[in-house]
Amino acid sequence: MIDNMSDLHEGDFIIRLTIDGSEYEEVEIKIQDPYKSLREQVESIVNVFELPKMDGGGNPVQYLLGLDDDDLTILDYEDEYGRELILEDYNVLSGDLLHLISVPIAG
Repeated sequence: MIDNMSDLHEGDFIIRLTIDGSEYEEVEIKIQDPYKSLREQVESIVNVFELPKMDGGGNPVQYLLGLDDDDLTILDYEDEYGRELILEDYNVLSGDLLHLISVPIAG
């Protein structure tokens, strides 16, 4: 579960998040469980920020996370063996900046 920042304690896992195409620019959010899969993290973000799951044409929207390092690295949900990946697999640390990107899927 992800909460908007409020009662922070030392040791909390906080990321800065920009949701591309929205008013959310570098909002700080607390990751309740950094060991959840990236797919679950994205689902939580979509739910907490009440982001659309369908585009204007009725097509499903896929969301991807990108890590803002020197470039923007898109974080795959699974490795080449089908294992679900977590933030730690990409060395995402508390304080890092992530981008949530929406990708409409043609119907």
